[in-house]
Formats: sequence, structure tokens, C-alpha cells
Amino acid sequence: MAICKILFFLLALCIWCGKCDVFYKQVGDEVSMKCGVDSNSNIEWKFNGVLILTIDGKSGNRRKGLSHIVLKASASGDILKVPRLETRDSGNYFCRQSGKQHIVHVVSVFVKPGPVLLQSSDAELHCDITGDPNKEVQWLRPNGQTYNEKNQVIHLKSVTSNEAGQWTCLVKDDLKLSVTLTVVGLQTTAVNASKGDDIELPCSLPQSVFQRVVGGTWKAGHLPKVSFPTLTNTPSKILHWNGKDLSKVNFTTGQLSTNFDVTLKNVQSTDEGTFVCTVEFDGEVRLSVETTLRVVDKHSGKTKQHLGCTLFIRTLSFILYGLKLWIWIAVGASSVFLIGLIIVIGVVIQRNKRMKKRVRKLRSMRQPLTDKDYCQCINSSYNNCYSVIEVLQHLFF
Repeated sequence: MAICKILFFLLALCIWCGKCDVFYKQVGDEVSMKCGVDSNSNIEWKFNGVLILTIDGKSGNRRKGLSHIVLKASASGDILKVPRLETRDSGNYFCRQSGKQHIVHVVSVFVKPGPVLLQSSDAELHCDITGDPNKEVQWLRPNGQTYNEKNQVIHLKSVTSNEAGQWTCLVKDDLKLSVTLTVVGLQTTAVNASKGDDIELPCSLPQSVFQRVVGGTWKAGHLPKVSFPTLTNTPSKILHWNGKDLSKVNFTTGQLSTNFDVTLKNVQSTDEGTFVCTVEFDGEVRLSVETTLRVVDKHSGKTKQHLGCTLFIRTLSFILYGLKLWIWIAVGASSVFLIGLIIVIGVVIQRNKRMKKRVRKLRSMRQPLTDKDYCQCINSSYNNCYSVIEVLQHLFF
């Protein structure tokens, strides 16, 4: 807080004197500051009163100071450049020869507790301007509408999917910083099963969240005697199912993260109904999701066919590396067909080459005809023309 007061005093003083530049830069950006003296003059740069470096204008010799800025700053002529800005780089940069000051404010934007939020949880959006906490900023919602408050920190209560998306903090016309909010909830699907099967009841988060899971369980109002496990988070932050009765419900004994599925064993018609998965998080946030179980007769031909079709469709709709499974199958079948076609074309071309080579060879073996070799094929002299017919058979058959 004391540093902010000092920076505010210096800012007011340098603006009054007319020898001050004010920069608002995003974390990671670069700032360039000009001393305003001849390049042959001696130059001394300081950061918050601590020496950065001095440059001898005649010899060009340099002497580095003790400021942490020395590790990345560079000077060319009377210009000082500081790349890869961090929040600790905010402050007063002073060139002694010209008396010119440069006030640098490094701006950062982030979300508490994190950019991935649970439905119904609370969040804080920060657009922190180091050294200038009272400066007003303008927030833009994901839909482009302006937020009514102009504070650097805004509070969102019980977030929903309407708050999901890119929020933008406008510090100046040329400085816009954005942060993306992701709002997630529990996911599940309805399930079908045949009598006697073991069926998995799905309940999961699409991705990890920053809120810690502190408890949870499964419930089924129509099965009051069935014992479901409960979620337990140990002091060492290991989340697992806690339960002893495995006669009807089975569950993993390993560490959990985003998947809270359990398996209902040997399902019967009486098990059909609605099951509720509830997960509790830090901040007294509780999410619940319902899934419906439908139990059918295993010996029903139509039902089995229906389940088979449903399973087949769900299998084809399975997402693999960002694409549905049926797309991968179609691409694979097309590739096999194309490869087979290329092989057939290659075999035909090779066969034609061999036929042409054979014809050329037979033609090269043929003796040239003379006047005495000609014959006339009549019934009485058939044997005299046999040699000619044999050659023609070799050529064309």
C-alpha cells in the first residue's frame, strides 16, 4: 500500500512538472523509454531510486546497478527497453540527465478461484493495475454488453452458463485484456439394462475445477434399503468412495477426480427408476444430477434388438480424438478401397507390359519371307501352309 501511495505521489508530481510518461502494459509486454538527451551524453537510469545502469557517452562503458531490472533491460543510445514485464516491474523509471520520469503500470487479469467454475459458485474477476488500484476500467461481458461496475475487481454471484465465455477489461483504448470463464456442471445420461445385468450409473464433471470436493453420494428414493457409498476427502486431499456394503452397489476404491460413477449389480424390474448423484464442493456449493434406469426383459427379442440398435448407435457416436467413431470408420473404409484400387491398377499395368514384351519377342523370332516361301492354301496343299498358321497362332493366341 505504501508503494502505491509513493507511485501516486510521483505520478502527480511528474504530470505537474510536465516531464513524465505513463505506460499501461500487459504482463509479458515490452516497454521502451526515452531519456531525451544526446546519445553522446552520459546517461544514468534508475528504477524506484535504485540504479539500473550508467553509460559513459564518450567511451561507451557501462556499469550495472543492483536493481532486478538489470537482468533483462537493454539500452541503445538514450532508449531503455524492458521486455517480458512482470507486476514487480511496475514503478518509476528515472533518467537523471534529463530529469524525465516514466511511470509504468503492469496490468494482469485473472479469475478467483480459477477460470473453470462450477455452476452456482461465486467468482471474482480481477483486472489488477499495479501501482494504480483506483483507476477505473470498463468490463465487457461475453455477449459484448458493458458491465455496470467500473471497478478493477468485480464479483459474480452464483454463476451460470450465461456468464461463460470471454470477459474483457478495457484499461485504455489500446489496451484490452481478456479472460475466459468456463462454467461446468455434473453430467449424466439415461441408461437401459436387461434383467440380471450389472449396469453403470454415470455421474461426472467434464473437466477438473478449482473447487475442492468435500462430499457427495448417490440416492434412489424407490430403493430405501440399498446402501450407496459416500464421497470422502482426506486431509491429504485424496478423494475416494467410502462404503462397506457391496452386495448391490459396486464402486472403485481408488482415488477419484472427475468421475463419480457407481455400478448397480444384478438389476431387476424393481430397480427401475430415478437415481440422484450429489457432489458437494468448497464454498457450500452443491450440485445434483438425475439419471433414469430402465430395465427390460432379457428374453424379449424386440427389446434386445432395440437395445442392440441403441448400443450400436451410441458406439458409432463415441468421440475419438475429436471426431465421432463413424467418421473414422468411413475414412478407414475409403482408404482400404483406394489402396485396393491402386493395387489392381498396378497389376493390370504390369500384365499389359508383359503381354507387349511377349508379342515383341515373338515378332523378333519370325523369319523374313521370300518369294519361294509363299504358298497357296488349297485342299490338296494344306500341309504346306501349316507352318504359317502355327506362327499366327503364337502371335495372337
